[in-house]
Amino acid sequence: MAETTKTDVKLPRISKGKRSRFFDDPAIDQVMTFLLELMAEVSAMHERQDTVERLLAEKGTVTREEIEAYRPSAQVEAARADWNNAFIRRVMRLHDPD
Repeated sequence: MAETTKTDVKLPRISKGKRSRFFDDPAIDQVMTFLLELMAEVSAMHERQDTVERLLAEKGTVTREEIEAYRPSAQVEAARADWNNAFIRRVMRLHDPD
């Protein structure tokens, strides 16, 4: 198996080109962009809170460095993915067909 190395990826901070349009009314595009960005922020905050709760349950105390260094197990990643999928389905009102 080939050895892989971790490299930092630098992404541009500013989007280039014209903003995509999906609806006739640009205000709807703006609201959808706002909603999706807010959902991403809530998801990130949920993961961070989950990290803090897990560290507190394990150690009884937590530092910022421990939060930043935390690497979730595959089981934790799966639980977070399940939460995130349910969150998206709730907010976007996506329901399983009956």
